[in-house]
Amino acid sequence: MDNEKPMQPAIRQPLGFWTARAGEAIRNRTRGALAGLGVSQPEWWVLHQLSQHPEGIERAAMVEVVGPNESLEAIEIAIASSASKGWLVESGELLVPTEAGFEIFARAAGLQAELQAERMHGISEEDFVTTITVLQRTIKNVGGQAWHW
Repeated sequence: MDNEKPMQPAIRQPLGFWTARAGEAIRNRTRGALAGLGVSQPEWWVLHQLSQHPEGIERAAMVEVVGPNESLEAIEIAIASSASKGWLVESGELLVPTEAGFEIFARAAGLQAELQAERMHGISEEDFVTTITVLQRTIKNVGGQAWHW
């Protein structure tokens, strides 16, 4: 930690505080790095789904899968901006990736791999899995719901 002030033992620390701070830090780092490529994070989510569906994906399916990451409005804006940047074309209800979309996806995917390696520095795969499992259980324990593809 950069903060040199003494803290309570981890067992007495508030989970909500740390999950919020972790989320903010990860989001800020990711969004800043992607911005260097001219890609917003919601556009990245759209590009990622298009990479999984090179033949195209229905708009409603895209919004359903990506929607939990952000507001539905932000996803619609990301679809529109991706289209205006030439990364996808709309063919009826299908969103179809373009060659430019595949190219920017490849660049952004490489960056995302670098960011994941950065986030995982000093963290074992086992600790990572435990953390995700604990967070999922905590959400369930407090009556929340969450899902990620």
